Amino acid sequence: MPTTTAVLAGATGLTGSYCLDVLLEDAFYDRVVTLGRRRLPVDHPKLKQHLLEFESLSPAHLEGATHVFCCLGTTMRKAGSEEAFRRVDHDYPLALARAAASTGAERYLLVSSVGADPKAGTFYLRVKGELEHDLEALPFRGLYLFRPSILLGSRNEERPGEQVGARMARAMEWAMIGGLRRYRPMPASTLARAMAAAGERAPDGTHVLQFDEIRQYAG
Repeated sequence: MPTTTAVLAGATGLTGSYCLDVLLEDAFYDRVVTLGRRRLPVDHPKLKQHLLEFESLSPAHLEGATHVFCCLGTTMRKAGSEEAFRRVDHDYPLALARAAASTGAERYLLVSSVGADPKAGTFYLRVKGELEHDLEALPFRGLYLFRPSILLGSRNEERPGEQVGARMARAMEWAMIGGLRRYRPMPASTLARAMAAAGERAPDGTHVLQFDEIRQYAG
C-alpha cells in the first residue's frame, strides 16, 4: 500500500504539539515529518525532523508528503509589527502550501481563525482570510480550513490576553447558541484530533470547519 506521510509545521505551538502526538499514534499515518527551527525532545520510529528557517523552505523538505498540517501562527505582541505578523501567519503557510502542491501532496490542513475574512475590519482576521483565499487557488485534492475560536490548553509561552479571553469565553459559553456557537472555546487537543481525522476521511474539495464540524471530526 502507498505510504501516508504527514508533514507538520508548527509542532512547538499549542495545537501543533497536540497534533504531533495524535499523528504519531494514529496508524493511518506511516511517517510524520516536522518542520521547524528547534529540535523536539521526541523520539519515535515514525518521526523525522527537518530543522530549518522557513525562509529557506524548499520542495525537497516535503518530498513524499501526502498530508500537510499547518499550525503556524503568532501574535501581534510577539511578532512586534504587522509586517512580521503577516510573514508568520500568511507568507510562511502559503510558501509551505506551494511547496507541498509542487511535490504532489494531496491534502492541506490549516489552523485558521473564526471570523477569517479578506475584508475583515481587523488586521488579524484580514490576514487569516487572505491566506485562506490564496490557498484556494492551489491544486490540492482536499483543503481543510479549521476556524476555531479561543483554544484551551497548556502553552510553552505566556499569552495574558488569551488567558483572560479564555476565562471570559468559558464563563459565557452557555450563552453562545445558534450562530454564536462558533465562538465557543475549544481544547486544542480536540482540534488536533479533528485535523488528523479529517486528513484521514474528510471528502475531497475545500471545506471550512468551525466549532460543530471540528467537534464532529474529533469524535
